[in-house]
Amino acid sequence: MFLPGRAQEETNKFLHSDGGGWGLKIVQPEGEKSVLLIGNSICNGYKVYVAKELPGYRVIAWVNPYHLKSEHFYSDLVKMLKSEKWDVIHFNIGLHGWEKGRIPEGQYQPLLQNLVDTLKQYAPDSKLIWASITPITNKEKPYITNQELNPIIADRNLIAGIVMKNNGIPVNDLYSLCLLNMQLARGDRFHWTAPMYRMMGIQTAEKIKKALE
Repeated sequence: MFLPGRAQEETNKFLHSDGGGWGLKIVQPEGEKSVLLIGNSICNGYKVYVAKELPGYRVIAWVNPYHLKSEHFYSDLVKMLKSEKWDVIHFNIGLHGWEKGRIPEGQYQPLLQNLVDTLKQYAPDSKLIWASITPITNKEKPYITNQELNPIIADRNLIAGIVMKNNGIPVNDLYSLCLLNMQLARGDRFHWTAPMYRMMGIQTAEKIKKALE
């Protein structure tokens, strides 16, 4: 099993891995079906709850701080995809890409399409599910969205919806789920409490089960 060893260190101290370091997490080692969760600290928060809802599934999470222009993202991704046969790949990348200069203006859509193309090329038999980027909340008033930063997230989710529709990939709308439960925000702008992560995990598991029907 490939263990990503070059994940960049996240410079934003608020974007820690939220429950352990970056890297590969073998959440549930055995099962007839193999599920790969690709995501950031939010994925790290809900991965255990996904596994609890999927008894009999092998569940692996690749928790990383990458964004779509990160230097080693694609080389690590390809190694991960080629490491074994994945029945389902549930993927998200976005919460680390909002800072100015990381994603050039107008490049989010083609960069995200390139990610989809890579997944289809190296995991052609896998069912793909996109997870929308979760909201950025207001630090002083954590039960509302951040007026400066969250519009970036909302806009990219709209773009991602178009990309996924064009590619026939279902969307796990974690963004809307969070908006309906803002009282469960952690209060640090990015992360959530255990009850919210559990809700994300349950919804994610349902999407995975549906993809395999």
